Amino acid sequence: MGRNWDWSFKHGIERRLEAEILAHKAGTKISAPPLHSHDATMQSQFERGWHSVTPVEIQRAINPPPSIGEALRQNQRLRDILGI
Repeated sequence: MGRNWDWSFKHGIERRLEAEILAHKAGTKISAPPLHSHDATMQSQFERGWHSVTPVEIQRAINPPPSIGEALRQNQRLRDILGI
């Protein structure tokens, strides 16, 4: 694969996650992949990236996990409560 193909694939992933976040905020569903390029190969790579996004990746984009610092603070509070 060429660098442009890789870029189109990665751009497809990024655009899908952006679309999922916007659709979640608006309470709608995402539509089909948008036109990325009039070049069939580039569009194909974009769509491969678009469709490669997993539900777990979508949920992490919509609800990012807490930072490690926050998790450590919560763990410290739990240890204090339990007296460990």
